[in-house]
Amino acid sequence: MVTTILTHEVKNYDTWRIAFDSDASNRAKMGVNITGVFQSAENPNLITVIGEVSSMEAIKEFMGNPELKAAMEKGGVIGMPDMKILTRCN
Repeated sequence: MVTTILTHEVKNYDTWRIAFDSDASNRAKMGVNITGVFQSAENPNLITVIGEVSSMEAIKEFMGNPELKAAMEKGGVIGMPDMKILTRCN
């Protein structure tokens, strides 16, 4: 299992949230399980999404999916997201 932490700024949280929620079926189809969505305490348009996927290959495939790119554009994502891909230490 791989944990992902993705942070990006959006033009408007409410607009972004509608686009994010409408993309749930795409995430499910790609095996992405969202475990948390957070807003910065100082900037409500700075969003962090924490999720889990089965492997590095799965998250790379998901991030390359044209449907994700379209959803991000629709949601008003500004710039490139900062993504951390983590594996649990033993």
